[in-house]
Amino acid sequence: MLRLGKNRLLCPSLSHFSTTFASSIFRLLSTATPETPTPASSSQFAVNYLIQSFGLSSDKATSLSRYLPSLKSQEKPDAVLQFLRQVGVTEPDISTAVLRDPTFLCYSVEKCLKPRMTELLEIGFCASDMSLLLSICPNMFSHTKLQQKIQFWMQILGSIEKLLLALKRDMFLLTRNPENYVMLNISFLQEQCSLSICQIAKMIVASPTLITSRPKCLEIKVKRANELGLSCSSGVFWHALVLVNSLKQSTIDARLLHWKNLGLSQEEVSLMISKAPNLLRITEKMVCSKLEFLMKEAACDKLHIIRNPALFTYSMEKRLIPRNIVRKLLDLKGLHVGNLCFASFVMPTEKQFVKKFVLPYEHAVPGLHQEYIDACAGKTTTTY
Repeated sequence: MLRLGKNRLLCPSLSHFSTTFASSIFRLLSTATPETPTPASSSQFAVNYLIQSFGLSSDKATSLSRYLPSLKSQEKPDAVLQFLRQVGVTEPDISTAVLRDPTFLCYSVEKCLKPRMTELLEIGFCASDMSLLLSICPNMFSHTKLQQKIQFWMQILGSIEKLLLALKRDMFLLTRNPENYVMLNISFLQEQCSLSICQIAKMIVASPTLITSRPKCLEIKVKRANELGLSCSSGVFWHALVLVNSLKQSTIDARLLHWKNLGLSQEEVSLMISKAPNLLRITEKMVCSKLEFLMKEAACDKLHIIRNPALFTYSMEKRLIPRNIVRKLLDLKGLHVGNLCFASFVMPTEKQFVKKFVLPYEHAVPGLHQEYIDACAGKTTTTY
């Protein structure tokens, strides 16, 4: 039984969108009648149509044409394209949809596309949402249960935006039967791993195949995450599940060994991974580069690095180097904030950092803000 709790997010309603917009789209859905196109015929009609309509290369059009074996006239695809443009689907999204599955060009506007678009409007999709959905999984517009499946996933994920993000990572998410594995996996994660529905939703958005895999496979992933030193009660346990689902075990083992070869004990490595599982996404070469910077340029000691493993997950060029420059400038001026630990400068968001460490000291260090902006853009050659 899926427990969503008191804070369950229901599907957005049309009240979230402009009444004028909604009514105009509904009017298009009920009245749109495509113009009758000029008939044409050719032994390679589909190939020629794809080239002329979407600017595809001959090889690409030939490859895609095998999905359109019965296309002998431009009447149906022209009607589809006209309808999609009328309801707000963009040209780039149409082109992307063609590359993914051109069979939607042969769908019936009246029997297939209009009903699906109407259902999407009813559950809160706007024109840009429908456009993106078509570009991700155009084949779903032929499914009569599209609305039902979207509503199921939205009960878990909480919003259309999160659903679309998940679909970008797994375009077949809507084709899965929830009753097969999804409900079993959700119950397992809630009851055996103590994950909240909010954490499960984040996990699905990041790695949808975790929730649609066989329950036995999910159990193996949970075991592998535990072996990294993370307990199910950890707030970042779902991060670890996403990690082990996306990396080969051999890659994880090699990166763990690399950390040990740098002089860290098993306990120290486990502590770092328990705080920042994504540490294992960083290549051995990048680890060495960042470690050298942290120890030499930022003057971080071993204990500080172990306690703040997230330092390795930030960009050298966009975050570590620019913020270290600000830190050293403040230190040179004898300002008390300059001797704070490096993590204090790196962890805040961009807005928080500028507000706390840059703007208040602009009078004491003229040009500090511009120096920081230049450093973020990679324009500075100054070393401190």
